[in-house]
Amino acid sequence: MLMNKKIYYMGLLIVALSACAKLEEQPDSILTTQQFYKTSEDAISAVNSVYNAALNNGGITMYNRLFHLAFEIQTDDAIAGQRVTNIDVRAMAALTQSPSNDRVDENWHEHYTAINRANIAIDNIPNIDIDVTLRNRLVNEAKFLRGLLYFNLVRIWGDVPLVLHETTSLDKDAIQVERTSVETVYEQIIDDLTAAEDLPDTYDAKDAGRATGGAAKAILAKVYLTRQDWDKAAAKSLEVIQGPYGYGLFADFADVFKVETKNGKEHIFSVQCLGGNGQGNRLASSCTPVGIPGIAAAGTDEPTEEAYEIFDDQDRRRDVTFFTSLVSPKDGKTYTFAPHFRKYWDPSTIANPTESNQNIPVIRFAEVLLIYAEALNEANHGPTMEAYNAINQVIRRAYGKPTTVADATIDLVGLSYDQFQEAVYVQRRKELMFEFQRWFDLIRTHRMVEALHAVGKTNAAEKHYLAPIPQREIDLNSALTQNSGW
Repeated sequence: MLMNKKIYYMGLLIVALSACAKLEEQPDSILTTQQFYKTSEDAISAVNSVYNAALNNGGITMYNRLFHLAFEIQTDDAIAGQRVTNIDVRAMAALTQSPSNDRVDENWHEHYTAINRANIAIDNIPNIDIDVTLRNRLVNEAKFLRGLLYFNLVRIWGDVPLVLHETTSLDKDAIQVERTSVETVYEQIIDDLTAAEDLPDTYDAKDAGRATGGAAKAILAKVYLTRQDWDKAAAKSLEVIQGPYGYGLFADFADVFKVETKNGKEHIFSVQCLGGNGQGNRLASSCTPVGIPGIAAAGTDEPTEEAYEIFDDQDRRRDVTFFTSLVSPKDGKTYTFAPHFRKYWDPSTIANPTESNQNIPVIRFAEVLLIYAEALNEANHGPTMEAYNAINQVIRRAYGKPTTVADATIDLVGLSYDQFQEAVYVQRRKELMFEFQRWFDLIRTHRMVEALHAVGKTNAAEKHYLAPIPQREIDLNSALTQNSGW
């Protein structure tokens, strides 16, 4: 995509930016950057355009199914269903993809498109004569999104081109960008997210979904966890837990995935989905089985058998994560089927699940508790009381118990370092299944090959720890090199 910046910059550097005030609305004007940055409304619209590109701009986008098709489908939790006809998707599921795979290419393209918009906003908004508080907030929102995007890129591809400013020249040196070391990319991620910690704690309802200071801290904690900087991961996650943000666990796990409770106390940062406006949650349709009268489902994204079987009957997360029956809105009959993912199902859009209003979590409070527990265990080479308290809250809620009351029947106690490490690994899988976390967990814990071989995905190999650089990008940019094994 970097060479494709010619598309954006030829002819007075044309860039599409949203002229809307709400995050869910789409860009609808084409202006040069010189013409655009004049007012506070322009600045807000520019940052909204970053949200649109980064999170959910309609259709299959990175957080609205594309992550699943490109990476989650490779894990021990998912397979390509029988109705998947795209050969590139089937290749991803079988781990036989090539550098020309269209899903890998599209993920790269979408990330750099959004980063490009963030860079333009960060470069230009400081020059607008508007309220200083608003100006700083908008720049930090763009930095939050850029940090999140580069966090995805560096985990998927390793060394990646680090582009931090609007490209204003078509000179070879400006557009043929080399890969930047992982260490340097992470330094920038941490800088961006640290700046974003100054964002507001909360927003009014009309601005639901915007990045907050708490969201920046939560993603930073995850960055430090990924970097195995255990002390900083523990400290930053504790700032989220004890901070002024009002975060907490819902008493009922089901409330995490209900339209009426979205953007609630557990949702630190989420993709905003709005059915009927071109921004419905497409995962609801792709995960709903076909053949039920009155439901126009795709039935393409299916779980592995093991994904369902790791839950016991008392774990309430199982029947929120999966469903095995539906009542037809047409004939009133109950249809049963093998387990399918359920988390993003919206009963109000049953006739057309593509219009689901369910948000997609990027990070939520339960994950912060698990980050805290894992980091403490690693930092102390054994679990502390605080680590037990954090993970046991998640487990108690899963079994319908009060999170603040000890329960000897389910609480973890007396574990060794290795046992607690495994417990966190298992709880992350159960708690966060189908939230685009599993692939990254398999990679960062270096369990990917073993775990995938165990479910019959025997093509998994060491080379899969990094995705191939898209062949189209290498063809366009001679400064790019390919990852080993591809």
